[in-house]
Amino acid sequence: MKKTLLAIPSNMRLKIREAGKEDAKAAWKLIAQLQEFIDLEITPYEEFAARWEKAIASENFKAFIAEEGEEAKGLATVWLRESLSHGGLVALIDELVVAEGERGKGIGTHLLKHVVDNCFQMGCIEVEVSTEADNFAARGFYHKLGFGEVGVLLEREKEQAGGEHEES
Repeated sequence: MKKTLLAIPSNMRLKIREAGKEDAKAAWKLIAQLQEFIDLEITPYEEFAARWEKAIASENFKAFIAEEGEEAKGLATVWLRESLSHGGLVALIDELVVAEGERGKGIGTHLLKHVVDNCFQMGCIEVEVSTEADNFAARGFYHKLGFGEVGVLLEREKEQAGGEHEES
């Protein structure tokens, strides 16, 4: 069965482009919305801008901005790595966020499709994405666009490192 992408409303002039150093402020505003959504402390802009500059300079990082006119509507960040077990280049979509008030308009769908297509054009053999386990809306979104749940991502926060950890 062929999957149908949501159509962007005809009055919306959405453009998706690779982000650069100059996009730090727009990226920060979108990442702050994501941090708020997943109950993380919002990173101060100066700290974020330094991380953004370092990431943008890395050949293993790509970021894409969906914009209408000069206004950023969405952001996706991707990290690339060579995987010995998979036998090639693998992309991890680390963040994908659409601005509040713009969700449900097909922007995320088009942004994700653009990112996946771009990753495969760069030679990736696989594209991965993760989301919070209880974010059923995001999981459904990724499923609808061809992603399958094939593993489990386990995390250990820095505060736990070196200290006692609970055994299950």
